[in-house]
Amino acid sequence: MIPPDGVFVPLPRAAVLAFTESPEPPPRHVIHLPVAVVDLAGALELARALARSLTTTSQIDVGGITVSAEDAQHVRHWVFCDRIMPDRRRCARPADHDGPCLPVDDPC
Repeated sequence: MIPPDGVFVPLPRAAVLAFTESPEPPPRHVIHLPVAVVDLAGALELARALARSLTTTSQIDVGGITVSAEDAQHVRHWVFCDRIMPDRRRCARPADHDGPCLPVDDPC
């Protein structure tokens, strides 16, 4: 049941069917590309530049890009905000940005 405040919205039927009736998806692989940058700000800037140059590649999940220190790879810093906007696009402003989210197609 949906609460009166509308917080929980049922998934579209196609989405439910995709998870309940579809065959097992093929395995996916993640590419780990070590890049050495001396500070977090520089690493975030380089990650944003790489994301901008790879946005036309459908296999790249720009919203999932994170940066970590070489000796603490379990502590990850998000590169983009990646909040879901009302029109179902993602906010592509930098993580922890000031001001409102902007639903843009190209991360900046």
